[in-house]
Amino acid sequence: MKILWIAHEGLLSGSNICLLEYIDILSSLGYQQEVIVPSFGEFVSQLHDRKIHVAKIPYYGWATSLTTQERRMTKIRKWARNKIAVRNISAIIKKMQPDYVATNTIVVPVGAIAAKKAAAKHIWFVHEFGEEDHGFTIDGNFSSGAKTINRLSAKVVFNSEATEKKFSPFIDMGKKFIVYNAVKIVSKKHEVNTNHEAFKLIMLGQIAPSKNQEEAIEALALCRSRGIDAELTIIGRSENEKYFHHLEKIVENATLKEYVHFTGTSKQPWDLLVKSHALLMCSRMEAFGRVTVEAMKCGIPVIAANTGGSLEIIDEGADGYFYKAGDYNDLAESIMKLYKNYHLFDKKKIAAKAEEKFNEKNTAAQLQKVFC
Repeated sequence: MKILWIAHEGLLSGSNICLLEYIDILSSLGYQQEVIVPSFGEFVSQLHDRKIHVAKIPYYGWATSLTTQERRMTKIRKWARNKIAVRNISAIIKKMQPDYVATNTIVVPVGAIAAKKAAAKHIWFVHEFGEEDHGFTIDGNFSSGAKTINRLSAKVVFNSEATEKKFSPFIDMGKKFIVYNAVKIVSKKHEVNTNHEAFKLIMLGQIAPSKNQEEAIEALALCRSRGIDAELTIIGRSENEKYFHHLEKIVENATLKEYVHFTGTSKQPWDLLVKSHALLMCSRMEAFGRVTVEAMKCGIPVIAANTGGSLEIIDEGADGYFYKAGDYNDLAESIMKLYKNYHLFDKKKIAAKAEEKFNEKNTAAQLQKVFC
């Protein structure tokens, strides 16, 4: 079977990490795969390492910010570029004759449109909510975009029950599938010294308002004011300079410079993850939660906002705790609760349960149901 994947960027973003897992799994099953990207980056380097053919065709997404109005000329330029991209992608489809064209994000529509023009079957993989997690909408408004996704796709694949629930009213019943991330990590044992004086908290992911690092810092300040010797390490890149400076100001005002550590990006975040007591997942609406599963596979309990995909991953009291999203006071209460009850959490059981549910074998079986 042949699959032509459409990626939204050449960087190694969350959805592209998922795509690499899909490609590895399907390659092991004998699938022939090619990928189209709008630009080059680390993701493309990873594809080349896997001997996957890559074509670069510049195109724009149809995702628009909920807070910023696009100029008319910008829209015209995007429309013109995407029209050329659709024509070029259609030519590749006709030459390759894939069994399926698969778009790996809701951000770009060109693959689906090109598949329609070339009379090829299209599958849309949904890795995000859009509005709730990243602050953008699709095709002008959500309902219009979701209906277009349904119209242009033979199947629609969701990364969680949470994302399926949002899109479900607009997607035909027989088209809907769920494929969980396999979340392959470098095998690591939980190395933290639980007798260490400081209670080590960690956050992984892009530094952005939607990830709510501010909430974590405010909760840390409250915990320390109540006698908990806790510290927070934040791993991830910042693409929002204003928000990053805002976080630095909060840290400074709360006299937390000694206890909040910004490390930037890391290719091996597990090295720091396994030295932590708990992961904080403070995103206002996480579509799935790869880093949650990564932490759990390392035997680390997670404190997460009670929204999105986190509700499908964490077993309250066994894998960690939930807190009321947007309420740093409740987050602080959950941190203190975990601190006091840390001895009750079985790290081996946390890791084993996460591995049992999220692994390559299960994801392979789910993908095979999709690509049949």
